[in-house]
Amino acid sequence: MPSSSPSRVRFIGSRELHRDLPKVLENLEDPDSRYVLTIHSKPKAVLIGAEAFLALLRGASPQDRLLALQLGALVQGLEAAGVEDDERELVEV
Repeated sequence: MPSSSPSRVRFIGSRELHRDLPKVLENLEDPDSRYVLTIHSKPKAVLIGAEAFLALLRGASPQDRLLALQLGALVQGLEAAGVEDDERELVEV
């Protein structure tokens, strides 16, 4: 199995986002940077930069598909282990 790069996804609470907004916006200049905004430890939004958004419109990367699966599990209150094996294969390209 090929090794994947470390995840660029970071979970950030609303207070931390408010406090560190300039730094977060600077980090979002990196097209691989992703933030999941949480409120009371529940995911509420995904923050990506403008270039990353345009890239998503053109076609999602394997890392973005994995993030979507993980986020879907969190939103539905499922554990990451509940992701089906065939879905994992999709993102391990």
